[in-house]
Amino acid sequence: MSATRDLDGTIVVLNEPQDPVNIGGVVRAMKNMGLRRLHLVRPAEFDPYRVEGVAHTGLDVINTARQFDTLAAAVSECQLVVGTTARGRRVRRSYLRPREAAAEIVAAAATEQSVALVFGREDRGLSNEDLDLCSRIVVIPTDPQATSLNLAQAVLILAYEIRLAAAGELPFKRPRRDAPPATREELESLFGEVEASLRAIDFFKAHKVTPIMRTIRQVAARADLDNRESALLKAMAYEVRNFMARRGLTEAPPRTPKIADPGKM
Repeated sequence: MSATRDLDGTIVVLNEPQDPVNIGGVVRAMKNMGLRRLHLVRPAEFDPYRVEGVAHTGLDVINTARQFDTLAAAVSECQLVVGTTARGRRVRRSYLRPREAAAEIVAAAATEQSVALVFGREDRGLSNEDLDLCSRIVVIPTDPQATSLNLAQAVLILAYEIRLAAAGELPFKRPRRDAPPATREELESLFGEVEASLRAIDFFKAHKVTPIMRTIRQVAARADLDNRESALLKAMAYEVRNFMARRGLTEAPPRTPKIADPGKM
């Protein structure tokens, strides 16, 4: 089952949100991280047009968002209710960091439990009475001098950790074209071309050639050039001397093999 489908039963609950712009930011964060269900408890204003303007691709979330008169009603169908707060309270509760909570949320979702992620209003968060409805409380670590997060930021942080826990480390998209690592022969040909061009522009002057070329070799080694990259750099170095020859400053260099179009690499 995909990470997104695993999270079908996970609901983002905004308790008394005050600004449609913030709701839009939350919807956008939800879409980014594969969450689709939104419950709103007594929103001060809910203008789908304004919300969509911020959320961009979140029309499906906006159209299916449900509104409730109480937080208790908004979470009534859920087996696991996770509240959020910017600070610990004196009351003994089950406090978790986002990553810890994400693992438990994903485990609950995998058994088809309905999970609510509850976020308080922008100016004062969730009250103790609101938190009484929550079985887990997430505290996002922040600088003690600036503990309050924007509503959408808080949703994004927790949703990101949940998606990561559900899907694991997702691989990056592979490049359009793979190229094998440059061979030693290709690299030596590159270094020879670079040295020749640097000599042509009198780069070395009073400096010793060997230490400079050794540094260039080390840079190339750290870069792990493939054969296309190596060929491109060699062609660039070659064109330095070719350009100078066209201006009558040096003799034309020996022709170098044509490389693939760099724009198609």
